Amino acid sequence: MDDRMIIVCADVIATSGDGRIVIVERIEQNNGLALPGGKKEHNEFLSMTACREMHEETGMSLGIQSVLGTYAQDDRDPRGRFVSTVFVGVASGDPCDEKGKTRVVLMTREEIIARKRDFLFDHFDILSDYFKLCDPRREICNEHKDR
Repeated sequence: MDDRMIIVCADVIATSGDGRIVIVERIEQNNGLALPGGKKEHNEFLSMTACREMHEETGMSLGIQSVLGTYAQDDRDPRGRFVSTVFVGVASGDPCDEKGKTRVVLMTREEIIARKRDFLFDHFDILSDYFKLCDPRREICNEHKDR
C-alpha cells in the first residue's frame, strides 16, 4: 500500500484565440514542457485552482468549458502522489512568462506531437487523450475519462 500523502491538483488544456494550445516550459526545476497547473490551496474549488494556476504561470485568463478527466495513477509524477483533474477551456489575454520559472509556448497539435518526448510527467498522455476525445474545432470534450 502506498502511504504517501495525496496531493490534489488541477491542470489546464487551454486554446488561444488562434487555436494553439497554451503550454508552459518549466525552466526553474523539472525542466521540460508541461500543462499549466498546480496544487489546490486550502478551501479552494478545483476550478479556481485551474484559473489561478493558469494566470500565475501564463498571465492569461481561463474560460473553463469542461473537464477532461481525473488522472490518479500512482506513478504519474515522480515527485509524489499527485491526483490531477484536467480542465479544458479557452485562454484570453496576452501570454506572460512567470519570471524565472516558466516560459509560455503556444503550440499546434502537430508541434506537440513532434515534441512529445519533451513533456514532463504524463502530460503528453493527457494531451493525447484530449486529441482523441475532444473536437478541436469546438474545444468541448465529448466524454470524460477517469484514469
